[in-house]
Amino acid sequence: MADIIDEAMEAISLTETAEVEAIRRRLARPGRTTCENCGEDIPAERRELLPSVTTCVGCQEILELRERTGQTGHRLPETDAF
Repeated sequence: MADIIDEAMEAISLTETAEVEAIRRRLARPGRTTCENCGEDIPAERRELLPSVTTCVGCQEILELRERTGQTGHRLPETDAF
């Protein structure tokens, strides 16, 4: 029984280590300066506060509204961006 627990703990540790490394890599690379959905500039203050941000405020609000209403998809159709 102890072997199973040890193996599970090791798997958890490896997963956590991989997740931490992925976060470090993401934070180390420069963030986007334009929104991945509409192409508008992402304000510098927003990029400083959220280094991994990929969307402008307007597109992020639409994405969050979609999540709350059960709509799927992270990419906005071009008609929704304006």
